[in-house]
Amino acid sequence: MKLHASFTQKNGMLISCTVKGHADYTEEDPSGQILCAAVSSAVQLTCNTLTECFGAAVTITEQPSESAENTLGFRLDAPDPVQSELLHGLLIHLQALSEDFEGLMTVKVKQHKN
Repeated sequence: MKLHASFTQKNGMLISCTVKGHADYTEEDPSGQILCAAVSSAVQLTCNTLTECFGAAVTITEQPSESAENTLGFRLDAPDPVQSELLHGLLIHLQALSEDFEGLMTVKVKQHKN
């Protein structure tokens, strides 16, 4: 299993992030477990910073799953450039994690379709 992070960009601004799945791990190699914890923490930190520090209106998506195919994400309801840059920071962080934990995570940016 893999983690999949997807960001949506509209008019040059990042407006949402969704992370799905779970990275595999074993007792001998807990890398996937470490990655999942790092990603969950980064997404929660970004979302909390947007809502609690900047007062941004955010729609949160949480879909826990018994099979570990969890979904965690959020969308800016009225994005502005500062909020978009916070998402950009999350994107950079998740891309770095994807490189550090090669093969356990994908990160993509898609354009919003009007």
